[in-house]
Amino acid sequence: MKVLEILNKAEEELRKAIAEAAHSGDYRAVEVGRNVAVNIKEISDRISGNGQLKSKNETVEKEFASVGQKKKKKVIRRIKPTGLPRFEVKNGSLYKIGWSKKRRSEYSHKVPRTAFDAITNAMNKLANEGSGPFMAEKVIEKLNLINDEMIPAYQVYVVMAALRANDVIKQVGREGYNIPTDISENVKNIWNELAN
Repeated sequence: MKVLEILNKAEEELRKAIAEAAHSGDYRAVEVGRNVAVNIKEISDRISGNGQLKSKNETVEKEFASVGQKKKKKVIRRIKPTGLPRFEVKNGSLYKIGWSKKRRSEYSHKVPRTAFDAITNAMNKLANEGSGPFMAEKVIEKLNLINDEMIPAYQVYVVMAALRANDVIKQVGREGYNIPTDISENVKNIWNELAN
């Protein structure tokens, strides 16, 4: 059979190429060549009857087409619930409840009241020292200068997102955020609103 001759020649050429690749130390080519040679050998065995067919009715075309194809996984997607992210105050801490695309589930970040106050204090100082807009990194830098305790950067982002969602600060494209000079009064109101 002509197809078997072609496959046998291809397998023989692959053996030579694999030997050359091994001799020159190209192990990636050895691995690729080996994988292709194994597939060719399996196809040859099935065509010649040496391999075991899954059923008597399977055709050579079906076997040939299936070699090298990956099985498609059924993807189950959970749609992001509406109303996320949302912010709430519970047990003296600010929580951001968001949606993880990777895990397809909700997650939450917590910011204790002391950290919230320190972050908004740093924002207040920035707003009263100069004109914005201010990037989150600038807030983090200011926070580190005036605060003795280290506050994780993600908590700054959570607080800023909560303030943005409640129209206390305004995002100005990619330039940063406009922070009002009277932010401290607005922040107290937002905390109370989120607590209720």
